[in-house]
Amino acid sequence: MTGGRHCRDVKRTVEGLLVSVYAIIQYYVHMPKRTTVEIDEKLLAKAKRVLAMKTTRDTIEESLRRVVADEEAQETERASRQSRYLDDLSHLVDIDVLRSDEMWR
Repeated sequence: MTGGRHCRDVKRTVEGLLVSVYAIIQYYVHMPKRTTVEIDEKLLAKAKRVLAMKTTRDTIEESLRRVVADEEAQETERASRQSRYLDDLSHLVDIDVLRSDEMWR
């Protein structure tokens, strides 16, 4: 019987260690980063008003979200323009002429 009890004790100890390790990882990996930054108070107040935010944190996070969204939208638009350009290019270039030997002489 002591062997079974010993196994249960070892199992509980290992499970406890795993929970502790997981808690430590959670704390260090998912802990929000705290940063001290000098911010123009007038600009922050304007941004809060424009974004209809109550807190500095909400204002900064919403501003960051909007900057990222704008950049992603611009990147999508650039890719779309490039794709249209390449599609239009096929109408402007005579592929048969480019493939011919005459083109490269």
